[in-house]
Amino acid sequence: MVAVMNKSLVKYGVTVLALVAVLVVIFWQQFAAQPVIPSALKNMGGDFELQSSQGPLALHDFRGKAVLIYFGYTHCPDVCPMALGVMAAAMQQAGDALKHRVAGIFISVDPRRDTPDKLDQYARFFDPRIKGVTGTPALLDKVAAAWRVDYAVPDQPADASYAVEHSTFIYLVNPDGKVAGLFDEKTSAAVIAEQLRLWLR
Repeated sequence: MVAVMNKSLVKYGVTVLALVAVLVVIFWQQFAAQPVIPSALKNMGGDFELQSSQGPLALHDFRGKAVLIYFGYTHCPDVCPMALGVMAAAMQQAGDALKHRVAGIFISVDPRRDTPDKLDQYARFFDPRIKGVTGTPALLDKVAAAWRVDYAVPDQPADASYAVEHSTFIYLVNPDGKVAGLFDEKTSAAVIAEQLRLWLR
């Protein structure tokens, strides 16, 4: 148990350091001609194919767009709706000229309760451009590892009321499909919107 906790703390610490590095780069990019990917993010992320209400959905389907990604679940009482609200606001604030070049993906780590149809309805509440997806536990584990996401789903039946522990970062993926930004749910929509504009200019 102690080893697991220590491993989680180390992994969380690495992610926090990556977030700090990202914030430094974001500040610097305000004065740079072209945005750059922080070195702490270069080995994070990767393509995936998960299930939406319309069928399989892959990250490469969004090539050419700036995409905001969040891992959570629909029964989440606070942080998930807060993060999705920030994502939706950032997409709106990016401007009408970019409305077809920004998108969002909400990945549920609770497939036992979150069906593709339920995810579609939930994500659309925030913005129709946010797509809800999920997958098998094995596939979600693989995606989460690549994106450095920690989560733990209790071994409970689908009709039970339980909380899922999970990382709470919002990922920005650039038009080339690379992770280019990392934000927590308390980051202002204006800051994220500016990053969307930088990567799409």
